[in-house]
Amino acid sequence: MISWFRRLLRRRTAPQSAPVRPRSGAEVGEDQSAPTPVTSDVTVTRVAAATAMATPAIAAERIDWTQRWGNRLDQVDDLLKAHPVAAQQPDAAALVQLLRDGPEAVIRQLPTAARQALAFCEDASLSRSQLGAKLGNDPALVQGLLRTANSAAFSAGRAAVLGIDQALDRIGVSGTRAVVLASCVDGLLSHPGGEFNAMAADVWAHMVRTAPLARAMAPAFAAEADEAFAIALLHDIGKLVIFDRISVLRASRRRPITLDASFAHLLLQELHEPIGALAAERWGMGERAANAIGTHHRMMHATQRDSLSEVLFLAERADHAMRRSSPLDLDALWQLGRLTGSPARVATALQQFQHAA
Repeated sequence: MISWFRRLLRRRTAPQSAPVRPRSGAEVGEDQSAPTPVTSDVTVTRVAAATAMATPAIAAERIDWTQRWGNRLDQVDDLLKAHPVAAQQPDAAALVQLLRDGPEAVIRQLPTAARQALAFCEDASLSRSQLGAKLGNDPALVQGLLRTANSAAFSAGRAAVLGIDQALDRIGVSGTRAVVLASCVDGLLSHPGGEFNAMAADVWAHMVRTAPLARAMAPAFAAEADEAFAIALLHDIGKLVIFDRISVLRASRRRPITLDASFAHLLLQELHEPIGALAAERWGMGERAANAIGTHHRMMHATQRDSLSEVLFLAERADHAMRRSSPLDLDALWQLGRLTGSPARVATALQQFQHAA
């Protein structure tokens, strides 16, 4: 856990070893179906008529994520049967079958100590100093909280904080809970082995980079900045749950898993949203977080007004654009995600974010 926290909040951390790429030039965390229309200097195509693109608010429906997971698995079955390579790989079919065991079996429950640490964050009766004393028993967690508080996302040119009480004051309850939960999840999920370890590291690095971007953009969507940071930090957690199942399959077969890279990409893209939403529910992140994580690609529910989902959608694509040094086309993204926030405020937020970084 300590080694992960050492890289958790270093800006622009990237894994050292290159993963097996699902597609040439693609990142594991990227949505291949969507255009990624910010360079390091934030080249942003401005939206000319944002108000004309705004989507009317529609009441959010209650989403059955377990059913959505099952429906996506059926689609994955069809993709597997039609895949020229994976269809001949027994491990591919075995992994899909393993993912059919359902949320209780597939998504690990947090251990008692982790649930207790999260409960401390929710206990309104605890003062900052009392909360700091309870969380301060874990040196790695203290290190992660201090790095978060002193990162560009939270420090904004202010003096560095050196104590846990000051860190908690600066990052707030949402930020504290996010770091605690990320720590718990990192210790909970198993490493998939082989080339998949580097793929999982790419996903972690992408989530860490996306969190401060989401925090910077949140006001443009009338979303709470610290909440956006907390949810973005784990928005692709469904992919890590899938990697955890690969580790289970590897352990049961006592050998590395053979899985075609392009099919692995399809599997991750199809399943990570509903699995991530169910993980958020299972780990007590709440319905708002689950819905944002489960719809952050803005495909099937793009007509719903969900400020957190919209923030995740745009922050994720901003990170991918930065990684590729390509311009961020707000016009295209506003239409694709049916976004309702302020594009002018997003452009300003990105420029300020880059300046602070």
